[in-house]
Amino acid sequence: MRRPLNLKAALAAVTLCLLAPAWSGQTRGTPERIEPARTAAAPENPVPPTLPPPETAGALKFDVRRSAEGRELTLPFSQIGQVHHPHEVRRGQFRQRLHFELRTDELVRRATLTLMLAPSPDLLGRNDLLVVKLNSETVGRIAVPPASGLDRSGQFSTRLELDPKLLTDSNELTVQFAAPPQCDSAQFPRVSVNGHSSLQLTVQPLPLANDLSVLPSPFFDRRDPGQTEVTLVTSDRPDGSTLQAAGQLASWFGALAGHRGARIRSRADLPAGHAIVLATAQDRPAGVSLPPITGATVVLGSHPSRPGAKVLYLLGRDGTELRRAVEALVRAQLPAQGSSAVIDTLPEVAPRQPHDALRWTGTQRPVRFDELVPQERLGFSGTLPDSMHNSMTMSLQMRLPPDLFPWRERVVPVDLRLTHSPRPFSDPRPEQASIELRLNNEEPLLAENLAAGQPRRWLEQLWQQIDDKEVKREHRHRIRLPVESLGTRSYNAVNIRIDHGPFDERAQCLREAQAENSQGGRPDEAWSLPSTVIDGSSTIDFSDVPHYLPMPDLAAFANAGFPFTRMADLSETAIVLPDLPMREEIDAMLGVASRLGEGSGVAGRLLEVVRVREIDRVAQRELVVIGSAGSQPLFTEWVRAMPFRDLPVAGSGDLPETLEVPFWRRWLQGLWQRPKFPPLPQQTFRSVEAPAVIAGFESPLRAGRSVVALIGATAADLELLTDALADAERLRRIHGHLSSVRDETPEGVRPWYADPTYGSGELPWLTRLRWELSNKPVLLWLVLFGAILALSLITFVLLQRHAIRRRAGSPL
Repeated sequence: MRRPLNLKAALAAVTLCLLAPAWSGQTRGTPERIEPARTAAAPENPVPPTLPPPETAGALKFDVRRSAEGRELTLPFSQIGQVHHPHEVRRGQFRQRLHFELRTDELVRRATLTLMLAPSPDLLGRNDLLVVKLNSETVGRIAVPPASGLDRSGQFSTRLELDPKLLTDSNELTVQFAAPPQCDSAQFPRVSVNGHSSLQLTVQPLPLANDLSVLPSPFFDRRDPGQTEVTLVTSDRPDGSTLQAAGQLASWFGALAGHRGARIRSRADLPAGHAIVLATAQDRPAGVSLPPITGATVVLGSHPSRPGAKVLYLLGRDGTELRRAVEALVRAQLPAQGSSAVIDTLPEVAPRQPHDALRWTGTQRPVRFDELVPQERLGFSGTLPDSMHNSMTMSLQMRLPPDLFPWRERVVPVDLRLTHSPRPFSDPRPEQASIELRLNNEEPLLAENLAAGQPRRWLEQLWQQIDDKEVKREHRHRIRLPVESLGTRSYNAVNIRIDHGPFDERAQCLREAQAENSQGGRPDEAWSLPSTVIDGSSTIDFSDVPHYLPMPDLAAFANAGFPFTRMADLSETAIVLPDLPMREEIDAMLGVASRLGEGSGVAGRLLEVVRVREIDRVAQRELVVIGSAGSQPLFTEWVRAMPFRDLPVAGSGDLPETLEVPFWRRWLQGLWQRPKFPPLPQQTFRSVEAPAVIAGFESPLRAGRSVVALIGATAADLELLTDALADAERLRRIHGHLSSVRDETPEGVRPWYADPTYGSGELPWLTRLRWELSNKPVLLWLVLFGAILALSLITFVLLQRHAIRRRAGSPL
């Protein structure tokens, strides 16, 4: 009788070993893996995840003033040229270039350049050493003052008046030495160009023809580095069709503006500048004269009282025709000439697929490197020294869907191909070249030496003498990036560093000088440098990573508009306004719609904007609910689903204290599920100590759908939320279930956290099972006990049958 017991014990032990990876000392994968930056912080105010710098919300920061002569712009180098650190003009790199663009519909009347320069000591007291060029034309020569002319930081500033006629829509400013460098000099003068240098411009608008072909100018110009500002004119109480058309239009401007951000405002009368009028035969702004409405009409005309300003009329006899006029604009289906058009029909558009937003890196197929970075930026020939090393770091920026599920063993394959050309064989210096690859500047995933051994060098030299061709070495590396390193950050980067060894300043100086004198001829091979070019056909493949995100997650909403941008055309999204929305609530809707357009890069042509009485029509969609605490009845009806117990209304007086979760209930919840964050107690609106909040929760109308609520104590307070979503610093602090916004400072945004309550997306059944078990210890042990019991019963039955057959004398 002991053998069956031992066998059962052995089978139980094997079962435990097989299922042990399901818990193996880890908590649920998503809270720990997806939000690594949150684990070290206090639950009430966790540290926000770090995002890479490019493509975040917020326009470039530069000063704009109005004067009698026009707009006065101050463009610092740190903004227009991304010169965040001082750049040196030095031997081996004796010029610095700055590229900047200007709007095509403005004329520069005056231009002043302010340079802040820090010369090296051996440059002091010498005259006429620096030359400034604008678009290859010399605009000034700079004499470096003696040491007494420098400030305490060792810098001096100079101002140059520039000829406005030299400025175009695309410009290049160059600072270089006046005389060719003396490469054999032991000490070579240097000068640093400070990023606080600036360009001051006075610009006036150019008269534009009333021609639809100029659109989207003057309302948007891709060369304008500032925030896009658009004014929509509607009736004082716009109907549902007008609101929906306005939301679709706002999402289009958000998609056009990208990281600059778009500020869309509405009003009931024409402003002093450019404006877009939305009207139907029954819903038209009072006091605004409209062109004849004969259908879905688009008209570009001059402002009736402001010369130079333009008014775009989007009109229809009813809401359907108005939306068709807006859709013709956002789909670029307007005629190539003429000031007006009537749109009868529009061609059908193929339905979009999930996760195909233009701003997101593709996850359905392998993505080529030249889709992330232009091919010309994937090469390095040693002309951009990093400090004193002949090296360069390139970054392949990716904006990924935040619902990529980063858990455990999944990896992202990278197929890296490159070609390396070494120094000429006549160069006696030892060859040094290497490549290093990192994800988000974390631990290196590839560190490879590109230099060849001496036997191979001899063979390559012999082959070059026979064939007289440049030696090229092809390398291929297959790398597996851990998915868990991605987190839920929208922005990720593959950082590739190429190092060609110690930087030889003299050799680089001779090379540049010789190339300067050769007038386009081929430089002498004796001064050629090694080069490494990454093949644009190299790929990174996310197609094997499932899409699932524990919700609610306001960081995903703030940074990528998720889950609303899962369908880039917003076909599964609706924005819900009060039945009688105030102007501030309409502006908040426009701000959210433009933010969703920025998140996807696609106009939300299928976005629905409804009022509360129409909520049943969009019950199956993801919802953004906007309103003040006293005007939006859904905040009261859905209070059980929200992280609020009640909301203040006019004259309600003080609210009771926040209810705390009893200790015994927390203890029982801890037995069932391992909590990462304490339960978020239902807050009273005033307990968050802020006039505006963003809250995320599961839709009461359909399980699995999300609701993001923008709530203001008053309608005017909603502007705090739209401003926070448009500001890079404050946006990074919006996380969790609930984020309160107290003021216009980054510190005024406070996130609140609890564990996820539902999910968005699908997981393979085995991954879902293991993930659920990893966070529920009681359920895990019940499953293990059930599995052991089932195996024991099966084993017992088999042994009993074996014993019966043995007693009967039948063969085994």
